[in-house]
Amino acid sequence: MTVDARLHVRAAVWGHADNRIAVLLLEGGFAPAGLTSRGLTLVSSVDRVALPVTAAWRVHLDAAGALTVHWPHRRPLLDAVPVEQPDAWRWAARRRGAVLLLLGDHVGLTEPDPAHRRTLLAAAASRGALAATAAPFTTTR
Repeated sequence: MTVDARLHVRAAVWGHADNRIAVLLLEGGFAPAGLTSRGLTLVSSVDRVALPVTAAWRVHLDAAGALTVHWPHRRPLLDAVPVEQPDAWRWAARRRGAVLLLLGDHVGLTEPDPAHRRTLLAAAASRGALAATAAPFTTTR
């Protein structure tokens, strides 16, 4: 089974104008306690997320546009996986030098309606099922 068969991944951009943040959401079988033991912080609200950069987690975008997410494990969580990114995603990630990673289970990433996805993501945060970090971002040109 491939990684993308076990995980749902969605890239998004939050914010407006020059205050945009590149976000990478991952859904699938994550236990919050396991994530906090790996340096992530539980998020109780998706409207106010302020996190320090965690060096143990890193996001890399290769020249082909595939993403690799390194985490405190010997193998990457995602390894050169093509993920569709909104137009401003790369710009926001480069500008900030970091990507907001949000990980959880049952956060609604497969939901087709964006408003309902947002509701499910907020519900996951309020029940303590969403962990996050600001991960350093690198790219290969």
